Amino acid sequence: MKITNSRSIQLLIAIAVSPISGYVVFWLAFYGLAELTEGWHPAWFGDSSHAEVVVVSPDSSPDGFSAELIPLASVADYSASHREAMFLIPVDKQNQVKKRLQDGNKLSWNTFDIKQISDRQQEITLYFMDRTDDSHGSRYKASKNGVQLESYRYISDRGGMGVVLFAMLLSAAIHVLVLGFFLVRAIWQKKPSLEA
Repeated sequence: MKITNSRSIQLLIAIAVSPISGYVVFWLAFYGLAELTEGWHPAWFGDSSHAEVVVVSPDSSPDGFSAELIPLASVADYSASHREAMFLIPVDKQNQVKKRLQDGNKLSWNTFDIKQISDRQQEITLYFMDRTDDSHGSRYKASKNGVQLESYRYISDRGGMGVVLFAMLLSAAIHVLVLGFFLVRAIWQKKPSLEA
């Protein structure tokens, strides 16, 4: 079998540009996968088990209330066993609640926003880094006795390494397939027709 000049040149060009294309494909895959796994997701998408919400309860402290972060999955049970608790955050106490949660849970806040929808409903957005350097985000509608998750976000160091490794594997697989295609195309061509 014979390797044609044009197909050999195409193979050599593919090999020559592969370091550049490998770099580009890796970063495209990395950013795409990071956005897919670590971006804000609607409530119905994937695993929202890391979403957390704020609950406020009256107590005998000087401020007259306590504030906790609880997992979204425990909202119904918490509300049933703590009749005095509510998921609405008094707007005039927003900074106190934020500071108390920060100090009590060793949080580094990125976002703590409250949007008043009505007297009985708020849209609350939380985004923070916890003491293990994992980032949690929740956007939800809160009423006195319940919450409705709208979107969530979760980023961990462990997940970040997985994204890097997957982007590397994806980039390598694409390049093996492309270079393999050019190699097979250069070697396995049709035999030239025999001269009479």
